[in-house]
Amino acid sequence: MIRKIIFAGLTILVFISSGFGVSQSFAQANLTNYEKVDTYVSTKMEELDIPGAALVIVQGDQIVHLKAFGVAEADGNPVTPQTPFFTGSTGKSFTALAVMQLVEAGKIKLDAPVQTYLPWFRVADIDASKTITIRQLLNQTSGLPVSIGREQLANTDLSDSAIENNVRALANVELVALPGERYEYSNANYVTLGMVIQAVTGQSYETYIREHIFRPLDMQNSFTSKMDAQQYGLAVGYQKWFGVPIASPNLPFSRGSLPAGQLILSAEDFGHYLIAQLNDGYFQNVSVLSPEGIAELHTPAVQMSDSTDYYAMGWEVQHFQTVEVIRHNGEVPGYTTDMFLVPEEDIAMAMVMNTYSPMLGIRVSRLPSSVLRMLLGQEIIPGKEFIYMRIVYTLVMLIPILHIFAVLATTRRIRSWRKSVQFSRREQIARYIALPLVWNVVIAYVLLVILPSTFGANIPTMILFQPDVGWVAVFSGIFAIVWGLLRTGFFLRYQPDGML
Repeated sequence: MIRKIIFAGLTILVFISSGFGVSQSFAQANLTNYEKVDTYVSTKMEELDIPGAALVIVQGDQIVHLKAFGVAEADGNPVTPQTPFFTGSTGKSFTALAVMQLVEAGKIKLDAPVQTYLPWFRVADIDASKTITIRQLLNQTSGLPVSIGREQLANTDLSDSAIENNVRALANVELVALPGERYEYSNANYVTLGMVIQAVTGQSYETYIREHIFRPLDMQNSFTSKMDAQQYGLAVGYQKWFGVPIASPNLPFSRGSLPAGQLILSAEDFGHYLIAQLNDGYFQNVSVLSPEGIAELHTPAVQMSDSTDYYAMGWEVQHFQTVEVIRHNGEVPGYTTDMFLVPEEDIAMAMVMNTYSPMLGIRVSRLPSSVLRMLLGQEIIPGKEFIYMRIVYTLVMLIPILHIFAVLATTRRIRSWRKSVQFSRREQIARYIALPLVWNVVIAYVLLVILPSTFGANIPTMILFQPDVGWVAVFSGIFAIVWGLLRTGFFLRYQPDGML
């Protein structure tokens, strides 16, 4: 009997030792992978001029890798896992989570019209205003245009009514489609949801998020105010000026767009949030939402435009090869963020960076997804800048040079005009007055109207997101108008005898 007990004990001991060896081997393999990831990120940051970044990787209900890279500001202070970053549109998932919490509390119904909670809510189409629902806002199918959401990012209203002011400003906005008809991504959807949260709770959006999401998830370095975040080492955003990253500590904070993409988080806190999203709403035995509620947030609802991806509620559902990935990125002036959930692999990750360029930033924005592909054992898809963006960028930068040549050419031409008349009166008017004036007006129109529309926004927003292109376009557009008029005046003054 004793022999049997000893044999059984030895068997169990061998089994435990064997299991421990496998576990150690698995941990060592992961460590090696993380070292490769860190090396890859460091290399790409140097190649792409990314000043600072932080990465968090979650497996199951634990943070298994937390790493900071580079600098948080021009003085050289290093980024840490606790450094706060603006996280852009990833904040939409926080707003969606808050709405779903209120749904489970019986304060909001997903298919109720927005006017149930905001009786004054309206868009330009009064009838459509009555039919837009909470679910349509969450799924980005209300018909609100992308442009108004981007334009409001340049609104620096910091008053307590900033969110309400942005929602009331929708009263004159034309929908791009009937409510529920199709997908159209717009920050305005989530700004409106933020106002609904305020209306049904009697709290500010900031207070609700802090009390019902940040606090239960122990997110100690996450903020709803730029001023508060600066006291805890907010990473300074960098903007590209002619391809060079320049620290921009005074980037505006759009309080009115807070529910759509102005939350400030550290990489470590992102890990806490992703753990809850990956584990049926739980973080360290604390629940922020039921498993059914989390599943609803992640359920694909509408196919995104020109894509095989789907939008859920504050999340996009994609496939990396055959692996389903639930994701949302965030891009605001000076900052790029991306976060991923991979339920079938029981992993999640987020990466924050303090740089952004909409025209020359594709390779930067692809970096987090490349890291995820490494974790999934997939081939990295190299990021390439959009050719048409490069062309537009180059052409805009060349316009001031073309203006200089135009001025020099006109100066030479004015000197020769008085010597002889080579064309008929009509030809002279067309050649020397009408065509150049029309040409300058066209240049101004392209720079001041058409170019901003390619950003889906107005001039202030274009300057905010791509300042080098924005300011060159504005000055060149104004110069084209002024020069067109001056040139006409000069020509009339120095016209050759007998021309008019």
